[in-house]
Amino acid sequence: MEKELLPFPLLPWLLLTCFSPFFVHSMELSTSACSSSNISIPYPFGVHGQSPSPAQGFEINCTSSGPRLPIGNNSISILNISLLGGYVTILASAASRSPQCRGNIASFSLEGTNFTFSDTRNKFTAVGCNMVAMLLNGTSGGYSGGCASFCSNNSIVDGACSGVACCQAPVPKGLKKLYSDFTNINITASLSKYTSACAEAFIVEQNSYAFATADLKILNNSNKSPPQYRHVVLEWSIDGGSCEEASRSASYACKENSYCYNSSNGIGYRCNCTNGFQGNPYLQGPGGCQDIDECFLGNPCTHSCINVKGGFNCTCPSGMSGNGRKDGSGCNGIGTLQISIGKFLKPYLTVLSCDGCLHCTGGMLSSINA
Repeated sequence: MEKELLPFPLLPWLLLTCFSPFFVHSMELSTSACSSSNISIPYPFGVHGQSPSPAQGFEINCTSSGPRLPIGNNSISILNISLLGGYVTILASAASRSPQCRGNIASFSLEGTNFTFSDTRNKFTAVGCNMVAMLLNGTSGGYSGGCASFCSNNSIVDGACSGVACCQAPVPKGLKKLYSDFTNINITASLSKYTSACAEAFIVEQNSYAFATADLKILNNSNKSPPQYRHVVLEWSIDGGSCEEASRSASYACKENSYCYNSSNGIGYRCNCTNGFQGNPYLQGPGGCQDIDECFLGNPCTHSCINVKGGFNCTCPSGMSGNGRKDGSGCNGIGTLQISIGKFLKPYLTVLSCDGCLHCTGGMLSSINA
């Protein structure tokens, strides 16, 4: 009985499917997870007892409500961890209140951790009437930012935070703790009934907070207003100085096929895979930065694509010129393509390539062998 052979063009595809690294789930080797949540926990974060073990300062606790980040005496709920972005989104009350408030609250501190409040993804926000909320610099005692909020009896609009009952200001780089100072602004009683109202200042993820008049009522009408939990973004970095300093240390965190860059908040550094690689830059081996097979992922070449470590090469057929890339000059010119038909006929076709497409300009039978 004759064996039926597979069509030859299918063979390379099958080999590529079987052995391509993109069919191996290497990223699973670099993440942890809590059984009660689908939030991915990439290294250097981790859960004790799971592999890989967390790096110092990046320990995560699994609870029935999902992963939580221990900060001092607090356990903060985690909403998302970004490996490449270098941030973690949490649900927390990063707030302070004016002396007029009945229920004063204390904000948690990030001092002594690998985290800072993100200056690009958060806003310093204050809710209250006829007051100025200033953000204090915890180290020098000076001011590092702030905003003012005014109210009249009919001017408060839900959803707006532009200086009427609610105001916002940028968060300074490297902020570790929220220190706020409030000053009342005397307004004629006929203009506003909120002059001596309670005010609250807090840090919240940009575009995630929508002011509502109910927020003022919660602050002023409750015997003891509970803390409000909001989305807050923390930036994280590897403690160890700048990239130049860390690269000389045995604890340097950036592994093979990765590069180091200084954290934008001025504290520590982070790592990323070099161009042409993907994976976790903090891990060595299968879970780390692995070569991307660009030829397999969509073939960026007009003709032949050759994958190389960290990139790819495009080649043009003989007689044609160009860089062979679909996003470049492609392959142009006239080449000669010899096609053998059967045992006796050897026609020669002149082939013209234009914008990556092949067009036969003519076919001529050059010889017939007896």
